Amino acid sequence: QHYNQAADLMQSESAQAAFDLTREPLRVRELYGRNAFGQRALLARRLVERGVRFVELSCLTAGIGAGGAANPWDQHGAIAKGHGAMAHQVDQPIAALLKDLKQRGLLESTIVIFSGEFGRTPFSQGSDGRDHNPYGFSLWVAGGGFKAGTAFGATDELGYYAVDQPLTVYDFWATILHQLGLDHEKLTYRFGGRDFRLTDVHGHVIKPILA
Repeated sequence: QHYNQAADLMQSESAQAAFDLTREPLRVRELYGRNAFGQRALLARRLVERGVRFVELSCLTAGIGAGGAANPWDQHGAIAKGHGAMAHQVDQPIAALLKDLKQRGLLESTIVIFSGEFGRTPFSQGSDGRDHNPYGFSLWVAGGGFKAGTAFGATDELGYYAVDQPLTVYDFWATILHQLGLDHEKLTYRFGGRDFRLTDVHGHVIKPILA
């Protein structure tokens, strides 16, 4: 059903209209900024308001102040330069997306997740980089029934290990599924002699961060 819905949308005139950003007022286009990520963020809002159920924005443009890296957020060197440039690239568009969704009454029913694959170590790699840190990192979520202005958990004084209410990725996705109206435990199926589900038979809903 969802595949058919997506196919119908992409083949319709409304899909062509959705991708035509010139139909947006100039003030809205300026709100998002004119860089590539800003235009993709604006497109994301246009897709959401047309009923598209999942939109992913990737910030993988090589060479924007990041030494030409394939993934500019993965700073094993020149972290201040690279992360500074990437933060500058996404800051205005993300703020605009949240503001725009809220003004249109869409933020309540839309979950916005901003995350990467790892945290970074609190100590240097080489002279000015940071290595991957899977022991403690943060992400943020907005809209979709999540409690606004809430910080949950904390790392140690060095920012290395999660020590206050540590969570797993399984907990996070169990919570996302819960907000989408799905009980992650009921998605279990048996294959090859063991149980599988989207949260790999782990995870608990993080209720304190829900509105």
